[in-house]
Amino acid sequence: MKKLFALCTMLIFCVGLLAGCGGSQQASSGSGSGSGDFHGALKGVALTVGTSGTYAPFSYFKEDGTTLTGYDLALMAKLQEILGFEMKDGGFKDMDYPPLVTSISQGQLDVVAAALCATEDRKKNIDFSDPYYDVGVSCIVGENNNEIKSLDDLKSGKYKVAVQTGCDAYEYATHNLPAECLVSFDSQALAYKAVEEGQVDATVYDRPGTAYGIKTGKIHLKIVGEDAPQAPYTIAFSKNIVKKYPNIVKQFNAALKELKDNGTLDQLKKEYIGE
Repeated sequence: MKKLFALCTMLIFCVGLLAGCGGSQQASSGSGSGSGDFHGALKGVALTVGTSGTYAPFSYFKEDGTTLTGYDLALMAKLQEILGFEMKDGGFKDMDYPPLVTSISQGQLDVVAAALCATEDRKKNIDFSDPYYDVGVSCIVGENNNEIKSLDDLKSGKYKVAVQTGCDAYEYATHNLPAECLVSFDSQALAYKAVEEGQVDATVYDRPGTAYGIKTGKIHLKIVGEDAPQAPYTIAFSKNIVKKYPNIVKQFNAALKELKDNGTLDQLKKEYIGE
């Protein structure tokens, strides 16, 4: 009987040990399918990535005129470290905003990192990541202009307003301001210059880029009033690349969340934007 009891005890112990091992494996498997499984998920994938070097501090050229830098480029480098993708042709394809949006819509670019807002119109032809930077549309006037105090003042129809075609502020202007008051320019730099030289009374544009230009002395204007709500900055994906890699947006979102949770996005914000 003693031998039988010892044998039963040993069998129970072994069954418990096996069950414990099985439980441990299941927990490990569960962890693997969670937050960490996106690391290296795009290793070996080559993406054509576009940006626009006209919008400091998110994407702009250094003083040498050929080297791109900025928040968006640093962000993409961090995402590349996590996800493992490569960039075709060795780096970013730089272009102005109107052709940039057209190129991603038509699938000539796979991904765009250029402080691009996920508007409802764009969502028809482009897929977007989760937001990585909140932003609003500002009213910008001359340094000595004390008459215009807010975006609401521009709705009166009394003032000429410079707008850059193809950008998100342009969409705001065309939907909220009198059409006869709008003066279109191919770049925001020209819109700023038109205000500085008195050709127009104001311009509307994203606050971060404008504030950065004023802070660095490249723009001699001022921001007045409260910002209008605007879609936040996101990373854009062509429908073609999402069709080819159905999980690519989820993988980028997971990586963005990691960068947010570990404080990297705050560090980039402080480094490039000074906030």
